[in-house]
Amino acid sequence: MSEDKIIIMSETFENEKTGDQVEGITIIIDGKLKSMLDIIIDKEDGYNNYTELVKDLMFAGINQYVDKYKK
Repeated sequence: MSEDKIIIMSETFENEKTGDQVEGITIIIDGKLKSMLDIIIDKEDGYNNYTELVKDLMFAGINQYVDKYKK
């Protein structure tokens, strides 16, 4: 795996309650991404795994874009 790439795989699932098709993704934590996340996990309290950290980073990024376009 190249150090400057991120691998994200996509798969479609069916919501059992609604029948809607939803997209699920898998993010491969390796290379430079793993190194950066390891630093954050080491420095920040409350993170013991990549799942919670990636979730928080995604929401922070999404909120940044929402704030940008509210103006």
